[in-house]
Amino acid sequence: MKERRAHAEKERLEFHLRKDQPEFVKNFHFEFDEDLDGDPAVQVWVLVEDGEVEAEGFPEHMKITRSWISTTFLETQIERWPYMNFRAESKPVTLQVL
Repeated sequence: MKERRAHAEKERLEFHLRKDQPEFVKNFHFEFDEDLDGDPAVQVWVLVEDGEVEAEGFPEHMKITRSWISTTFLETQIERWPYMNFRAESKPVTLQVL
């Protein structure tokens, strides 16, 4: 039952994120799990172009992206805490402890 719910949430989240994806976000990856306190959480990696992380507008793009992801969680009624990370496309996504 728990796995089925997580799978449905993953599909719903991915559908909504892909629908309204900001132009500077090239891709994203996420893992559903629990944080260190045992609360439901999602680790989100936002992948951007390699040069984006050094661009002058990157802090504003991070702010827009965080808002976009938070709004998506509210709209999809996914009650998990999103932990957001930003990575350049050429950097591999590594799993982290929530």
